[in-house]
Amino acid sequence: MRFQMEALRAAYHRLRGQKPWLVIRVDLTSIEKTGKSLPYTRTYNGVFGIHLVVLHVSIGKLSFPMGHAIYDPAHDETPIQLALKLIRRFHPYFWGDLPQFLVMDSGFYSADAMDLLRWWGFKHVSIGGRSNLLLSDGRRLKEARRGERIELSGLPGLPLYVSWVELPHDGKIKRFYVLDTQPGEARTLTRRHKRRWLIESFFKSAKHDFGLKETRLRTETGIENWLFLVWLSIGLALYTQFKAGMTQGQRPAWRLTLGEAAEEVRLTLMPHVIRHLLLAALSRLDAAELTLLSEKTRQAA
Repeated sequence: MRFQMEALRAAYHRLRGQKPWLVIRVDLTSIEKTGKSLPYTRTYNGVFGIHLVVLHVSIGKLSFPMGHAIYDPAHDETPIQLALKLIRRFHPYFWGDLPQFLVMDSGFYSADAMDLLRWWGFKHVSIGGRSNLLLSDGRRLKEARRGERIELSGLPGLPLYVSWVELPHDGKIKRFYVLDTQPGEARTLTRRHKRRWLIESFFKSAKHDFGLKETRLRTETGIENWLFLVWLSIGLALYTQFKAGMTQGQRPAWRLTLGEAAEEVRLTLMPHVIRHLLLAALSRLDAAELTLLSEKTRQAA
C-alpha cells in the first residue's frame, strides 16, 4: 500500500496547472458461484457468491485498488460497516495537501455513516440517496429541485446539494439521486458523482481480464491469496499503463490497453515464463510440421 500512496502523491505533484482531486471510491461487487459449500458465499441482491466491498483510489489517470473486505456471512458486519472500516484506513491526514473526494452509491448511505465521515474530516463527499429520504422540512428527496440546498431530518446541520441522473434500468428509465456536501450547479453535481463509474469499469476488467471471477479455490486462505494476486496484478498493470503515457513512446497511456499493460508487466517481471511459452509454441509447430511431412511422404509412396 505504501507504493501506491507514494505513486499517487508523485502523480499529483508532477501535474501542472489545476490539480485534480484524489478520488476515493467505495463499491460492492459480486463473484457469482454455484458451489454451496464454498467459504464466504451468501445470497445478496439476488446473487449467490462471494461479495466484496472494494476501495479504489485515483488521481487523474493513475488509479489503484487500495483495499477490500469480504461480506462474510459468518460475521454480522454490514456492507456499510465494511466500507467505513476501509475508508477509515485512509483518513484525510494521511494525504496531506491532496484534496480528497469520496464518492459512493446509495447502497452505502446512512445518517450514521455520514456523521462519521464528517467527524473523520472528509469535507467533500458525494453519495447516492434514496428517493424517499425525509428532509428536515417534511418533504421527500424526490420533491427537491436539482441544485437545491437541503438538510436531511437525520442529519441536522449538514447542508447537502441535490441532483440526479436518469439511466436505463430493467427496461425503464430510472432516476438516481445524488447528494453532495459541496455546492454546485445541477450539472456539476452530476458530473462529480459520475467519477464513481470508473470503479465499474475496474470491476469489469478485474473479472474478465485478471481472473477475479475465476476464484475457484475452496479454502478461505486460498480465496484471500487469490484476491491478493488479482489486486497486485491489476495494480501493476495500471501503473505500467500510466507510466507509458508519461514517456515519448509510440503507445501513450490513453492508447495502451490494460491488457497490453499487463503483458508489459509479465515481460518485465517474468521473462522466463514468456520464454517457456514461446518454446512450447515452437515445439507444437515442430510437431505439426513433422506430422504434415510424414503425411506427404506416405502419400508420395
